[in-house]
Amino acid sequence: MPTDPAILAQLQTLWGEPVTATRPEADVESAIVASEFLPRPISAAEVMDSLVTWDASTAELIDWFQSHWERLPTEPFGLKPGVQVVDVALFYRSLNTDISSGPTGPRAKYGGLTDDLEKLRSAFRP
Repeated sequence: MPTDPAILAQLQTLWGEPVTATRPEADVESAIVASEFLPRPISAAEVMDSLVTWDASTAELIDWFQSHWERLPTEPFGLKPGVQVVDVALFYRSLNTDISSGPTGPRAKYGGLTDDLEKLRSAFRP
């Protein structure tokens, strides 16, 4: 609440009732908006995302990748015919991003993640 008398007079004119200055310490609770502490509604998509799990073959590929990534190549390599991985660190980061997006992420949903992990494992089975 402002403490300047000119501003208080303007507020009184606008609100039509007396306005008094308060100290900020005394008015702290009025600054809390109850809706800030209410849980936000959960969308149906979020509920479905939490219920969807990786299929067994993709889960096995993810486990393989996460347990072997330190031993995978760090130099550019051919993933499959026509696909050359030039920035290897970026490729591994993008796979981790796809994995963290979950089974409903775009590359997981349409098979891109599984395909890349299968090709990677078949090319570099440590």
